[in-house]
Amino acid sequence: MVAIGVSALALAGACVASAFALNPPAADTMAQVTRPDDRPLRVLFVGDSISYGLDAKLQDRGFRPVMVDALSTDGPVREFHKNRAGATTATVSGLVNVPENLDLALVELGTNDVVARTGPTEFEQSYESLLRRVHTESPDVPLVCVGTWGSAGGADGSDAYNAVIEDACARQGGAFVSLYGLYPEAANRGPAGRAVFGGTSDRFHPNDRGYRVIAELILGRISVR
Repeated sequence: MVAIGVSALALAGACVASAFALNPPAADTMAQVTRPDDRPLRVLFVGDSISYGLDAKLQDRGFRPVMVDALSTDGPVREFHKNRAGATTATVSGLVNVPENLDLALVELGTNDVVARTGPTEFEQSYESLLRRVHTESPDVPLVCVGTWGSAGGADGSDAYNAVIEDACARQGGAFVSLYGLYPEAANRGPAGRAVFGGTSDRFHPNDRGYRVIAELILGRISVR
């Protein structure tokens, strides 16, 4: 079994590496991925502006391209993705065509539902419906669910949305990855006013460093064999 994580990328997220060293994830919280011998690894990414890479200096510095590069180290990868900046879970779910025969699926949604104050029941239904659709098209595909981009205990109410994501992911046998440990680090965001992919940077979205540590964190929860 080959675990793809921080060491494989040689990236600059020492805080993420030390967190894993002190609190390594349990085996049942890892996405266990089997690499096919006869075809590329088929990976689906579904998300919002964070998956899109908004505010990275260049598009290929977003967490999604960084992850694909890392996963390609030991063999070819075929990537499928649907990202819509500013869109809620219900909107993105209505846009994505879920392929068959996936080897890994990653869903990064919910941040815009926090902003839009999507009702808890509506959000839960939309999110869980998307996860069920992924497993309908690709039964038993390893699933990674990424939490919202923000801080724990915030006045925006994001804790309730993350609880929905974590619970829905668990019911589908997936691995939940919280971003709460990364957002409070000011070095992972901004500064505002820079020329970046997608326009001009703000103080909210990840910068290149932020996207690198997001990729590291998620890759640390994926084991490929």
